[in-house]
Amino acid sequence: MSEIDRFDALRYMGWKNPDELDERTALLIEECERELLKSAKPRYVSRVFDVFRDRERLFLGENGIELFGRDIENHLKGCEKAAVICATLSSDTDKFLKKQEISDALSGLISDALASAYVEKISEKALSELVSKMDGYNATWIFAAGYGDFPFETLPDLLNVVDAGRKIGLCCLSSGMMSPCKSIAGVAGLSVKPLEKAKKTCAGCKMKESCEFRKNGQKCS
Repeated sequence: MSEIDRFDALRYMGWKNPDELDERTALLIEECERELLKSAKPRYVSRVFDVFRDRERLFLGENGIELFGRDIENHLKGCEKAAVICATLSSDTDKFLKKQEISDALSGLISDALASAYVEKISEKALSELVSKMDGYNATWIFAAGYGDFPFETLPDLLNVVDAGRKIGLCCLSSGMMSPCKSIAGVAGLSVKPLEKAKKTCAGCKMKESCEFRKNGQKCS
């Protein structure tokens, strides 16, 4: 995949109206995108589990990871299976972003936003490819650890269960952050039955108070 959703990236930059971009900024975005695509080595891994429910408890696999939080429970409502999806842009991307940040603040901001939009597309591609191999199944969007009341502390378990460290070089640091930083790890529900098109909301997001989208009257999805 070599295309980045420019509209999403602009929203990450806090740009309300893409049509109002001046020529200089547009050219800088194109330059940053070209350089980002040169450094990025997108990789992803996934694994499907049966969803087990024991009263109010929820598990991936009969003796697998327990998923905590009302939000992830609602996200997997009606799903017989769930997929753990992990995606990353590689450590080379981290180095590129650091270099951009040091050399020029604006280029650093633009490159960071482009990378965030890019890794989201990579995770969506991973889920799409998975579902294409599962005849008759429908999927929810990817609910990332740390969103809503789905504990960020679940992250190491999600990475371990797909062997993300060995397969795509993605791990969880002692600080709780992922390395490489431009990475996504989450859970998508799978069902043979049609699923209601649930949308991301601001209500449970831990970033809602500092979210640039909300400040500009926008949403991240």
